[in-house]
Amino acid sequence: MDENKYFADRKSKVNMIVRIFLGFLLVFAVVYFLWSLMQYNDAMKTKEEKQAYVESLKDDIQRLEYMVDAPLDDEFKIRIAREKLGMCFPDEIIFYGEYE
Repeated sequence: MDENKYFADRKSKVNMIVRIFLGFLLVFAVVYFLWSLMQYNDAMKTKEEKQAYVESLKDDIQRLEYMVDAPLDDEFKIRIAREKLGMCFPDEIIFYGEYE
């Protein structure tokens, strides 16, 4: 009978240790899952920001390609003189305003 009591005590200690280990494992799994979820959300946010940036660069590329492909006629020269050099014709009226 003493042997059964000895082994019963030992089994309960082993069961307690296994339960504690499984509890810690469960807590670790939940914490790791939540951390991974936060990392995933941050990655998706960064991805969306970078995709928006790429789209804006594509628009810039299209605009620049249009300017490169534009013929070098008088209209093009006038537009470049206005935009880049701030020039105008002598008979033009220029309005100044504050821009935000």
